[in-house]
Amino acid sequence: MFDKGCWECGKIIGINVLKCPSCGYDFNSASHVYPKCPYCKKELHIYDFYAKEVDKKGRKKFQGFKGEFTRRKKMWYCPFCGSILGFSEWNTT
Repeated sequence: MFDKGCWECGKIIGINVLKCPSCGYDFNSASHVYPKCPYCKKELHIYDFYAKEVDKKGRKKFQGFKGEFTRRKKMWYCPFCGSILGFSEWNTT
Protein backbone atom coordinates (compact mmCIF):
# COMPACT_ATOMS: atom_id res chain seq x y z
CA MET A 1 0.00 0.00 0.00
CA PHE A 2 1.24 3.49 -0.85
CA ASP A 3 1.15 6.30 1.71
CA LYS A 4 1.13 10.08 1.64
CA GLY A 5 1.41 12.81 4.24
CA CYS A 6 -1.51 15.06 5.06
CA TRP A 7 -0.87 18.63 3.89
CA GLU A 8 -2.31 20.08 7.11
CA CYS A 9 -1.22 17.86 10.02
CA GLY A 10 1.50 15.72 8.37
CA LYS A 11 0.00 12.38 9.48
CA ILE A 12 0.76 9.43 7.17
CA ILE A 13 -2.41 8.12 5.51
CA GLY A 14 -3.27 5.88 2.56
CA ILE A 15 -2.87 7.37 -0.90
CA ASN A 16 -6.50 6.71 -1.81
CA VAL A 17 -7.93 8.36 1.33
CA LEU A 18 -9.73 11.58 0.36
CA LYS A 19 -10.24 12.99 3.87
CA CYS A 20 -7.69 12.95 6.69
CA PRO A 21 -9.07 11.05 9.72
CA SER A 22 -6.91 13.10 12.09
CA CYS A 23 -7.61 16.73 11.13
CA GLY A 24 -10.45 16.34 8.60
CA TYR A 25 -8.60 17.97 5.69
CA ASP A 26 -10.46 17.27 2.42
CA PHE A 27 -8.04 16.65 -0.47
CA ASN A 28 -10.75 17.16 -3.13
CA SER A 29 -11.57 20.72 -2.04
CA ALA A 30 -8.01 22.04 -2.11
CA SER A 31 -6.98 24.02 -5.14
CA HIS A 32 -3.51 23.26 -6.41
CA VAL A 33 -1.96 26.71 -6.51
CA TYR A 34 1.35 27.19 -8.26
CA PRO A 35 3.84 29.72 -6.92
CA LYS A 36 3.88 33.09 -8.67
CA CYS A 37 6.74 35.31 -9.70
CA PRO A 38 6.84 38.25 -7.28
CA TYR A 39 7.63 40.64 -10.15
CA CYS A 40 5.39 39.71 -13.10
CA LYS A 41 2.78 37.68 -11.11
CA LYS A 42 2.75 34.76 -13.60
CA GLU A 43 2.40 31.19 -12.31
CA LEU A 44 5.61 29.15 -12.31
CA HIS A 45 6.06 25.42 -12.71
CA ILE A 46 9.29 23.45 -12.22
CA TYR A 47 9.23 22.47 -15.91
CA ASP A 48 9.53 26.16 -16.87
CA PHE A 49 13.12 26.14 -15.56
CA TYR A 50 14.37 23.28 -17.79
CA ALA A 51 14.91 23.08 -21.55
CA LYS A 52 12.45 20.82 -23.37
CA GLU A 53 13.00 18.63 -26.39
CA VAL A 54 10.42 16.52 -28.23
CA ASP A 55 11.56 13.08 -29.38
CA LYS A 56 10.39 11.24 -32.51
CA LYS A 57 7.41 9.73 -30.71
CA GLY A 58 6.15 13.13 -29.55
CA ARG A 59 7.16 12.75 -25.90
CA LYS A 60 8.73 15.68 -24.07
CA LYS A 61 12.22 15.19 -22.68
CA PHE A 62 13.67 17.67 -20.22
CA GLN A 63 17.32 18.26 -20.99
CA GLY A 64 19.08 20.83 -18.88
CA PHE A 65 18.68 23.70 -16.47
CA LYS A 66 17.89 27.05 -18.17
CA GLY A 67 19.40 29.20 -15.43
CA GLU A 68 23.01 30.11 -14.86
CA PHE A 69 25.70 28.44 -12.78
CA THR A 70 27.80 30.81 -10.67
CA ARG A 71 30.51 29.62 -8.28
CA ARG A 72 28.88 26.33 -7.24
CA LYS A 73 25.38 27.79 -7.18
CA LYS A 74 22.41 27.72 -9.53
CA MET A 75 20.81 31.07 -10.28
CA TRP A 76 17.06 30.71 -10.76
CA TYR A 77 15.34 33.40 -12.80
CA CYS A 78 11.78 33.88 -14.00
CA PRO A 79 11.42 32.48 -17.55
CA PHE A 80 8.77 35.12 -18.31
CA CYS A 81 10.27 38.42 -17.10
CA GLY A 82 13.92 37.47 -16.46
CA SER A 83 14.05 38.65 -12.84
CA ILE A 84 16.33 36.75 -10.44
CA LEU A 85 14.28 34.59 -8.05
CA GLY A 86 17.07 33.07 -5.98
CA PHE A 87 20.12 30.84 -5.70
CA SER A 88 20.66 27.22 -4.68
CA GLU A 89 23.79 25.17 -4.09
CA TRP A 90 24.38 22.51 -6.72
CA ASN A 91 27.85 21.16 -5.94
CA THR A 92 29.60 21.18 -2.58
CA THR A 93 32.76 19.31 -3.54
